[in-house]
Amino acid sequence: MKAILALVAAMAIAPTESTATSAPAREPNAVSKEVIRTAMTVSGQLLRLPQGKAEMVAYTVEIPADGLTTIHQHPWSRFVYVERGPLTVTDQDTGQVQQFQTGQVFGEVVAQWHQGHAPGPRGARLVVIDLVPPGVTNMKMR
Repeated sequence: MKAILALVAAMAIAPTESTATSAPAREPNAVSKEVIRTAMTVSGQLLRLPQGKAEMVAYTVEIPADGLTTIHQHPWSRFVYVERGPLTVTDQDTGQVQQFQTGQVFGEVVAQWHQGHAPGPRGARLVVIDLVPPGVTNMKMR
């Protein structure tokens, strides 16, 4: 009798084929949206990539409120995502001043001296991506 009661209790607790639920297969739901497609820097130069072997290097750049970067230039194209802005970039060679907002992406100027400024109260945070020859930096400073 105890064996029968144990069997009945086990059957009541164990899921059966009709009561077991399986999670439905999930459908992919990622959305891809092109942010930018360009062959030029913000000053109208053609993008310049290293010849031969290259490696990708990604950086974050934090500029404090009302802070400045050093005056610098890049031998190869650099791609910038403004994670937090605004960011003002002054091209020392051309005198051009450009403002970039949170969420913008741009190709930085090549071989032109320029400087970044974060005029906002929260400063600026940038994510930059370089394609450079192995072991080389994409930054020259004055």
